[in-house]
Amino acid sequence: MSDSAEKAYTEIYRRICTGQLAPGARLVERHLCAELAVSRTPVREALRRLTAEGLVESRPRRGVVVAQLSSQELREVFEVGVVLESFCASLAARNAGGQAIPALRTLVDEMALALASESPDVPAYIELDHRFHLTVAQLTGNQRVLGLLKSTTDLRVLSQAFSHYDVAQLQRSLRQHVTLLEAIEAGDEDWAASAMRAHILSGRAISASTAPSK
Repeated sequence: MSDSAEKAYTEIYRRICTGQLAPGARLVERHLCAELAVSRTPVREALRRLTAEGLVESRPRRGVVVAQLSSQELREVFEVGVVLESFCASLAARNAGGQAIPALRTLVDEMALALASESPDVPAYIELDHRFHLTVAQLTGNQRVLGLLKSTTDLRVLSQAFSHYDVAQLQRSLRQHVTLLEAIEAGDEDWAASAMRAHILSGRAISASTAPSK
């Protein structure tokens, strides 16, 4: 991806994750080119990447729009996620065997930095959150489980869920990740599973009141 395309991608991604571009909003190429001061080629490249990540989608007669999940779709994602991710956390803790997990600890440290300023870097936090959960799934050593998680929870889900978080809720999310890290590194399967379950259910409670209906 060229520098111009990376610039376009980063800015559109930021606008989606912060709610500046709401679910269902149209992404008009000529407007984005003018706003971002880049040509159409980088914008198209950025939109292709965002489409591949599930953050935007192409609709008949509307063009490219910010992807939107209905309340029913979000409920289904969380119903699957709470079971699948709890299992992932339990198996990751078993495989950790009481050993430190540098990759997870680095991610938690970076998540804390993203929230450290007066204006939290929400897009960065969302991406780090996504990487944290994928890393937990990778620690299971089960490629089928990893594939299921990737197909169930993507950046589209997270961006829609986190777009309504306030600072206090973001800080609570961070603390939950710290607890998850401690449970996995302790090798405590039950603790890890319950910590992940509480974390997913917390996210579901926040998202339930903000998801659009279809």
